[in-house]
Amino acid sequence: MAALAFAEGMIAGPALAEDGAFADKLTGQWGGIRTTLKAHGVDFQVNDQNEFWGVPVGGSQPSNNYVGMTTATLSLDLRRMTGLKLGTFSISGVDIRGRPFSNQPLYVFNQVSGIEADDNLRLYELAYDQTFDHDRVDVRIGKLDLSRDFMGSDTAQTFLNASFSWSMVPDNNLYDQGPSSPLATPAVRVKYHPDDHWTVLASVGDDNPIGAGFINENDPWNQNQDPGGTRFHFGTGALMFLEAQYRTQAPVYAGTFKLGGYGDTGRFPDQATLEMRHKGNWALYAVADQVIAKLPGRESLSAFARGTGTAEADRNQIVYSVDAGLVLNAPFQRADDSLGLGFGVGAPSNILARSERRSHEIAQGNEYHLELTYQWQACPWLLVQPDIQGILSPSGGVVGDNGRRVKDEAIFGLHSSVDF
Repeated sequence: MAALAFAEGMIAGPALAEDGAFADKLTGQWGGIRTTLKAHGVDFQVNDQNEFWGVPVGGSQPSNNYVGMTTATLSLDLRRMTGLKLGTFSISGVDIRGRPFSNQPLYVFNQVSGIEADDNLRLYELAYDQTFDHDRVDVRIGKLDLSRDFMGSDTAQTFLNASFSWSMVPDNNLYDQGPSSPLATPAVRVKYHPDDHWTVLASVGDDNPIGAGFINENDPWNQNQDPGGTRFHFGTGALMFLEAQYRTQAPVYAGTFKLGGYGDTGRFPDQATLEMRHKGNWALYAVADQVIAKLPGRESLSAFARGTGTAEADRNQIVYSVDAGLVLNAPFQRADDSLGLGFGVGAPSNILARSERRSHEIAQGNEYHLELTYQWQACPWLLVQPDIQGILSPSGGVVGDNGRRVKDEAIFGLHSSVDF
C-alpha cells in the first residue's frame, strides 16, 4: 500500500516545476497564481490514480475490479513565508474509491495494487519538517507514513503490486498492516546525512495507526474503524525503525544499499492459539538498488533486491519475504518510460502450518508473485501503465469460502496517474 508514498515522484517528466512553468501539471500555472503562491511558500498538489483489473483465471471466481485514489497535499514553507528559520508544514488527504478485491476473491497475502484500500475519504499525513546543522539533520514529526522513509526500494516503485513497495512481513504482521499508505501514525523521524555516501534514519511512533484490535474478521484491514483517519492513537505499543543507507557515487553505475530493522513493544496473537498473546516483535531487512548496465543511447538496466525476515514464528504469519526485479529505463529511447519484470515470495510461519495440520486443514505454504509492467509517460502530467501479474499458490494454498482451494491467478491491470 506504500505506492502512494511515492505518488509525487511517479509523474516526473522532463519539465519539472522547479523552473516555475509547472509543465508537469495538467492545470499548469493557474494563470500565474500557482507560481506566485510557490514563490511565497505555498504549494498545493493533487494526484489522481485509477486502475482497472481483470482476473479471468484463478482465485475463487473470475472478477473485474476498479480502484482509485486521489491525493491532495498542501505544503507551507514557513521559512519563506515568515523569514524565520522555520521548517515546512504539510497536510494531505486521500479519497479512496472502489472495492478491495485482494482479500476476496483473490485471497492473497498482500494487495495486488498499492492503492487498494477500504473506500474512505481520510486524513493521510499531518507533519512538520525541520532541518538543522546545514541540512545534515532532518526531523519530521506528526502523523507519518513511515514507509516513505524505511524499507523502500526506488527501483521497485516501478511495480504496482503492493509487496514491492511495502514488504509482506510488516504488512501481514503489524497492527493494521503497519504505518503505510493510506494509514499514518503519530511518530517522530530523524534523518542524519553526514556526507554524500551515508544516511542514518531512526523513528519511534505508535504501532497501531487505527487504534483497533489486532484481529477483526468483519473488517480485516481495520480501516473502517477510523474511516476519517483523524484518530491519534497512543496505547498499544511503540514501533521503532532504524536504517543505515550507503550510496555509491559512480557516475554511471549508481547504487543504494540499505540495512535496517524494526521493533514493536505491543502484544501479538499466537499463530496456533489466538487467545494467547506475545509481548514484542521484530524483523530485519536489507535492500539493494543498483544500475547494472549502460545500454546504447538513453537506455540503462537497473536491478533491486530486498529480503525481510524474523525469527519470531510464534507471533508472525509471515516469517520472511524476498522481492527482486529488473527495470529497463528509457526503453525504445523514451527517456521517461520504464519496463519492469519483478518476482517475490512470502513464507508463512511453520507454527501456523503445524496448527493447520493438527486441525485437519490444508497447511499454508509459500506464495509467489510475478509482475510484468510498462510505465508509459504519455505526457509530463500523465502516466499510463499496463500490467500483468501472476500469483502462484495464493496465501500458500488457502481454501476459499466456497470450500475449495484457491487456484493460481492471472491478473491483468491498467493504471493511470494524473498530476493536476
